[in-house]
Amino acid sequence: MAVLARIASVLDPVGTPDRVMSGQVALFRHIFTLGVAQLVSLVGAVVVTILMPRYLGDVNLGKLAYAGALTSLFGLVADLGTMTYLTKHVARDSTDAGRLTVAALLTRIPLGVGAALLTIAVVYLGGDDEITRAIVFVTAIAMILQSLANTLGAALQGLQRMRALAVSMVLGKVVYAVLVAALLLAGFGPVEVALASLFSSVVGIGVGAIAIRDLVLRARGIRLDTVRQVMFGGVPFFVWQASLVVYGQIDFVLLAQLTNDAVVGWYAAAYRIIMIPAFFPTTVVTAAFPALAAAAKDPDTFAGIARRCIQVLALTTIPMAFGILVLANRIVDLFGYPAVFVNSVGPIVLLSLHMPLAGIDTVLGTMLTALDRQRSWAITGIAAAIINPALNLIAIPFTQTVFANGALGAAAMTTVTEVFMCCVGLALLPRGIIDRRTYLYVARSFAAAAVMAVIVAMLDGGGLGLQIGAGIVTYAVAAVALRIVSPQELREVGRFVLRRSTVTAPLPTENAAG
Repeated sequence: MAVLARIASVLDPVGTPDRVMSGQVALFRHIFTLGVAQLVSLVGAVVVTILMPRYLGDVNLGKLAYAGALTSLFGLVADLGTMTYLTKHVARDSTDAGRLTVAALLTRIPLGVGAALLTIAVVYLGGDDEITRAIVFVTAIAMILQSLANTLGAALQGLQRMRALAVSMVLGKVVYAVLVAALLLAGFGPVEVALASLFSSVVGIGVGAIAIRDLVLRARGIRLDTVRQVMFGGVPFFVWQASLVVYGQIDFVLLAQLTNDAVVGWYAAAYRIIMIPAFFPTTVVTAAFPALAAAAKDPDTFAGIARRCIQVLALTTIPMAFGILVLANRIVDLFGYPAVFVNSVGPIVLLSLHMPLAGIDTVLGTMLTALDRQRSWAITGIAAAIINPALNLIAIPFTQTVFANGALGAAAMTTVTEVFMCCVGLALLPRGIIDRRTYLYVARSFAAAAVMAVIVAMLDGGGLGLQIGAGIVTYAVAAVALRIVSPQELREVGRFVLRRSTVTAPLPTENAAG
């Protein structure tokens, strides 16, 4: 713990506000900080993605994925939207951070225990096999710990202490990856792999508690009405978060009920590959939410940050998606998966375009929440949580019967649902936030990625390294030619990365900096 304390104090001293030149520079600075951290943890994610299918096989990987999805669904009881509520209110008024954080933690403990017991009861009464029961038991306990770590992370996010948040995220993921790799290489199975999540959650709690300890220790006036304020204040956000989790996890549960563990394993392997580059949308949203919440009353600043978020996501995630789509079969071979995981190639292709859509949808939801329009977005989430399972009840049995692979149906319906949410999210935003230039920017990003995909596909007979290198060069040239990026912007980003931009003026959201 002493080591963690030194790390947290060096990376993000308590009470030190972020002072930068402008709101958008602050946003880039936070994205840069979190992005560097996520790149470190990305290595661990890749290692886990490679090793799990190879050493667990499709059946055990399916059991692990099913247990994780089930725990996530029942874990909603432990959330009640308090994370979003906490981040939003701390971003707007950091003076109340300690009191609200303690109140949120007090709600998480009993709710987490209740959710864990409910999850365990379902699998024990539902006739699941012993291995699945053991995995669920472990993941349910980990869920309680992770809910506490997430609460501390939400407070750090609201305070815009992104470096401490980054340390917490990186250490937790790196510890998890190292433990999973060691356990798998030593011959252990899915239950022991699930135990690794317990230790990673403890690390997250440790760093978060150290980084925010002074605010928590100074908190005063924590009464029952404060706890009620946090609990019921998060309900509007809970509706959206619950629908998002249901939509995101129900396909695993339906696959387990309508097919078998092996099919769930094929889908889980595909989803893990798709989620490798998903760190970037998460980074952008984590950095942008407090800035958007604080700028909600300033339309010009808000619109500038919102457009920049969409542009950054389009520039980065669209080529990633097209690259994965074209190289899906090569990726499975590269990772050395057992032959049976050829059944994951189709789901990878179908899920690839879901990635940029999911990133943009998350940003749209963040914008609406920052503008206090979370109710409309929550209704959208509810619709998605209804539409997706309904479509899956048709698509999964159909593709299982016709192609002997129900994962194809689940993957296709996931992407269709993201298209629906993107269209509705854009319609819900106030006019003028996403302007014509932003739409053209996204369209040009798709065009550049399509050109890249054609070149990469034409080089299918060459090595994977040649394809990747050609893809990067092609996209870079196309991006400049289509004016997606300008030489001036590249120079500005380069100068920022090299100098890390010393601060000269306060952020417009200085009260939220903490």
